[in-house]
Amino acid sequence: MATFPASPIGPPETLEERFNRLVETWKSETAYLSNSTKIHGHPAYQEIIRMGEPAVPLLLRRMEQHPDHFGHALHAITGAQPIPMEHAGNIPKIAEDWVRWGRENGYRW
Repeated sequence: MATFPASPIGPPETLEERFNRLVETWKSETAYLSNSTKIHGHPAYQEIIRMGEPAVPLLLRRMEQHPDHFGHALHAITGAQPIPMEHAGNIPKIAEDWVRWGRENGYRW
């Protein structure tokens, strides 16, 4: 399992620990925002995207348990767009669509 330095003096983080830290930072610093460009442009959100393919199962699990604005990150990483137009803007439906897509494409979380 890949590890990432938490800080110059702290122990290394696992991929999941890093992901969870970034999600918490992103949520706490964007909770008051309604502008999706600012929400998706936040540095912690962008770092989740830069984690790439290894973050996909973590994102899918998060979407299944706590539907949120991670469809953009999943699309950026995978290139997939499993959301029908009638679900646009409906976070719970978007989460269901992504979870279904993940299962259909062999992801396990």
